[in-house]
Amino acid sequence: MAHAPDPQRIAAVLGGVLRGDTVHCPTEGHSNKDRGTTVKVDANAPDGVLVHTFNGGDALAVKDRLREAGIISPLGADRPQAPLRWRETGVYVYDDGNGEPVFRTRRLEAPGNNKRFVAERFESGSWVAGLDGVTRLPYRFTELVDAAHKARAAGEPEPPIFFVEGERKADKLASWGFLATAVAFGANGWREEYGEAFGEGTRLVILPDNDAPGLAFAERVKTEVEAYGGSAIILELPGLPPKGDIIDWTGTAEDLRALADKALAGGALPMPSLDLDALSKVRPIAKVFAVERLAPLAEVTLFTGAGSAGKSLLGQQLATCAAAGLTCLGLTTLECPAIYLTCEDDEAQLHWRQERICEALGVRMDALPGKLHLISLRGALDNELGLFAADGTLTPAPAFDRLQRMLKATGAKIVALDNVAHLFAGNENSRGDVTRFVNLLNRLAGETGAAVFLIGHPNKSGADYSGSTAWLNAVRSQIVLTHDLETDVRTLTVGKANYAEKGEALRFLWVDGAFVREDSLPPERAKELAATIKATADNDLFLTCLRERVKQQRAVSERRGPTYAPTEFAKMVESKSIGKDRLEAAMDRLFRINAIERALLWNGPDRKPVFGLRETIEGAG
Repeated sequence: MAHAPDPQRIAAVLGGVLRGDTVHCPTEGHSNKDRGTTVKVDANAPDGVLVHTFNGGDALAVKDRLREAGIISPLGADRPQAPLRWRETGVYVYDDGNGEPVFRTRRLEAPGNNKRFVAERFESGSWVAGLDGVTRLPYRFTELVDAAHKARAAGEPEPPIFFVEGERKADKLASWGFLATAVAFGANGWREEYGEAFGEGTRLVILPDNDAPGLAFAERVKTEVEAYGGSAIILELPGLPPKGDIIDWTGTAEDLRALADKALAGGALPMPSLDLDALSKVRPIAKVFAVERLAPLAEVTLFTGAGSAGKSLLGQQLATCAAAGLTCLGLTTLECPAIYLTCEDDEAQLHWRQERICEALGVRMDALPGKLHLISLRGALDNELGLFAADGTLTPAPAFDRLQRMLKATGAKIVALDNVAHLFAGNENSRGDVTRFVNLLNRLAGETGAAVFLIGHPNKSGADYSGSTAWLNAVRSQIVLTHDLETDVRTLTVGKANYAEKGEALRFLWVDGAFVREDSLPPERAKELAATIKATADNDLFLTCLRERVKQQRAVSERRGPTYAPTEFAKMVESKSIGKDRLEAAMDRLFRINAIERALLWNGPDRKPVFGLRETIEGAG
């Protein structure tokens, strides 16, 4: 092309306006005020322009007009181009409900091009291009009005109307004996006045095209119709190919009538019930687990354990394993985006913990963006997910909406919420409050398909959860984390399992800031770690005994004799029968680390000073 297309000429030819470097013009078949098509000059584009239509137009047809005007080069400039011939393949007349024509759409097709629709209004006995000033009405409107009047006169409910995306599909349904309709320009043509036409008493059966835009259009129509008092159901036809519709469907009119009758009957019931006839023809699908044996998808798993047992660390480690596509403590974990949300730890603590988790797993932290989402809400004043009214009703709070949008935006299938004390604003001893809150999370899990870990604490009496038994009754899965302080072994147990075997236990250890399975350590490392754990536990037992003797003002000594500390402590229940030898070793270690010392303890009854062992200020503090 010798020169770039002139935007001013493009605007003049297409009846548009130039805004910046882009021409905004009417889409063919729309009014002159429409600005549903844009044309932008771009030297890198195949024809020197980029054309976009947003309301059902044909970009190729726009380029044809620009070629005809000599603004862009003709196709195959090195050879003559045969003129494009559009063939009319359908005319669809819209009436006013009394049989009088109001407007029509014409379907045009040409080889190698997308179909086009041209709209014309009926004015003074002839057809005029455009729909200026025309009230949009549904297709075959007179038939809809007549059927409604007839039903009302007989005191019967209005017959169902089948709504499809396109007039040709409505005509097919009408040929089958159904009351059917559509709107001009399909999924791009919905207007508010259509909702008014399907008002109170209307029963709409929407048959969506088998693609995402088709289903989205069906949802919009359903919402708009219901807003004006009508009722609507969406009936997805079985066996449609991708992007298929009623034209492609291999079923019969009788098949469609049976499907619609079932759908309408189900919609009329006070509570929806399963279609057992349809279910009998397909195989059931077993629950899929996000974390093997522990957490099913689309369910809430109650995750409890004593403070300092490591629930937060395990929650963050589970999320990391999912994001990295790794097993977690030997359990198969779904590879997926994951969220760990804490209301207790700040960002610095999350960073510290994440670095050690990554080191333990052999994962680079910079490989996880977009897959692992760590969120700290510590200090936020609106963390509660639901707000309880005086009558006990629960309303989702803004935090719930943000969480729901976060799951949908990230596609996360594992989310750990740490912890319930910050997210639940009700009374934990109220069965009603607890059940409503868990049902809110069940809704979140069901709508997003995510496995939701709800982290909580046990109560003071040692039960696996704090508050009402409704916590356990409302969830389908519960896991409990316990910590043996003597051996430092953590045990994760399935407490409630509707979809797995109850009571299964997993043992693991804290090593260098992360959890590892007890049986996964190399023998030498395991032996070394076991010795360290044992020594630490023995040190704690020695100090426990020492504190008790000091409290009783019964001095003990590091020197062998009647008050030799290891001998005396071995007799005490607080030593848990580990024996004098281990207590001697503990005493030696505690001296070496300056945790204990020999010092003046008190003055005795005879006012003489009493010397013995005590914790140092550093050791005690």
